[in-house]
Amino acid sequence: MINKHLNIILFIVSIVFAMFVISCDKSDNVDYKAPDIELSNHPNDIYIRENILNEYGTAIRWEWDQRFLNKGQTAEPVNEELVIPIVNLVEELWIKPFMVLSADSEKFIRNYMPKEVVFIGSYIYNSNGTNLLGYAESGARISLMNLNAYDLNDRMWLEELLITMHHEFAHIVHQNHDMPIGYGKISPLGYLGEGWRNGISLPEAIKRGMVTAYGTSNQYEDFTELISRFLIQDTVSFNSTYLRNEDCAQLSNSESCIETNNGRELIRQKLKLIKEFYDEEFSIDLNSLRDTIQKRMSLYEYN
Repeated sequence: MINKHLNIILFIVSIVFAMFVISCDKSDNVDYKAPDIELSNHPNDIYIRENILNEYGTAIRWEWDQRFLNKGQTAEPVNEELVIPIVNLVEELWIKPFMVLSADSEKFIRNYMPKEVVFIGSYIYNSNGTNLLGYAESGARISLMNLNAYDLNDRMWLEELLITMHHEFAHIVHQNHDMPIGYGKISPLGYLGEGWRNGISLPEAIKRGMVTAYGTSNQYEDFTELISRFLIQDTVSFNSTYLRNEDCAQLSNSESCIETNNGRELIRQKLKLIKEFYDEEFSIDLNSLRDTIQKRMSLYEYN
């Protein structure tokens, strides 16, 4: 009987000891060795690592990954040989203009560079027949599209790419700093929501106080469209299209002209607010930034 009781006691002690050992295994004092991560030796990845990731903390994803698409979307991967030339465009015409402008501007671009930039060869096509030019996700990722059309002789392609870069980056700005105070109150009746898809023309958008049809969807797209086009489009063309009033007395349809001029006044008010916002929040002169970008664009294009 004594042996039986002794065996029971020993059994209980062994269980307690086992539990103690298990709990000790979970101690914070246990050494942990992180798994080794093998870096890609592909020339594209080496170039990105040395010139972008190490310098700005931004990873560029160019190899195809289906997770970048939602259900029902299709797209093409970027051509391998175009990756490094497009990386150069990203650095020279998006990042460097901020870097060379001022110390405050350099701090700004380093602080708000996204963690990832995704390269996609085509547009992203939705199942409903629409397509995406690019997008920003929660301030962490920007996707650039139609990259397989790379052609520095094509001013329209270059402008579209740069407008997309600066448009999506402006989303990161407002996602982190909100909008300029009062921006959404300048032309609140001009926003159409999804109604912008119903074939609104550029003249109609201008009358509503926006620089594009897409800008009429909401104040956030209005904000990013105005900044990106101000920075990238030819200054003379931008001013004559969006800012400078026409002499309506010289036109047969004076009523439409007056409506357009009223819309231009709304655009001027918004642009003034944006410039003040960048100056006060980030000490960035948007006029100087625009001039820097456009000067670099003219040097970067093929002759």
